[in-house]
Amino acid sequence: MLDMFSLNHLFYTGLVPLLIIGLYYAFKNRSNSFKYWFLFSLTILAWVIHFSRYWLEPDLKTYELFFTDLCGFSTLVYPFFMLSKNKILKDYMYYLGAVFAFSSLLYPNNIAGDTLFAYNTIRFFFAHVILVGVPLLLIAWKLHVPSIKHLGYMFLLLMFAAMYNMALTAFFVEVGLRNYFPNYMGIWGSGNDVYVLFESAAPWITYQKEINGVLVERPIPFVYIIPGAFLFYMSLWSIMSLPFINIKEVISKLKAKIN
Repeated sequence: MLDMFSLNHLFYTGLVPLLIIGLYYAFKNRSNSFKYWFLFSLTILAWVIHFSRYWLEPDLKTYELFFTDLCGFSTLVYPFFMLSKNKILKDYMYYLGAVFAFSSLLYPNNIAGDTLFAYNTIRFFFAHVILVGVPLLLIAWKLHVPSIKHLGYMFLLLMFAAMYNMALTAFFVEVGLRNYFPNYMGIWGSGNDVYVLFESAAPWITYQKEINGVLVERPIPFVYIIPGAFLFYMSLWSIMSLPFINIKEVISKLKAKIN
């Protein structure tokens, strides 16, 4: 069984860097064109893995074929972002796609309790490895260089992905595919999960709701995550940007401004 933080879970997580490093060395001497199209083919493979659930997962619910949560959104857009020449979209893959996918691998609550070699476990693993590996290999093979100048756009894309999930979950309920609002990315409220940290960052963003005859304060869906998400992710992305900052160039520009 793949229990959270069990030996099996640690084994799966440990395979992630090994697979990415293996791919890096296996193809590092190939042409840039080959590397690019190889990575693009992996993003298409992620689509194949996603839709294979239709045939290989016997208890599949209709809504599960949609690209839900941020990892699902990343799976949807990666092929288009790979084809685009827009560097901001490539940065999305590093700052958002890889971060959220790796977080899911570290905390795979969607497959907790599944057997190690069950289809759903294997599907989840490879789908998320692709989301992590493609941007890292783009950078390692020098096909893309992330820019700290794009962090504002990253936050806007994060908010767009959150609104996408909010609209999608509302659609599920509206058409009767689900009878409750799944809390992807914590958009509907903190609940008892990690998103309570975002609620703590903005305790004033609440509304009153009557539960069992008692008025209680509840976080305003989506809006409450904005301050905490900004503080956390902008800090994280700034750290992730450090390897790509030319310190000498920054110092020379500062000296030029001073003089």
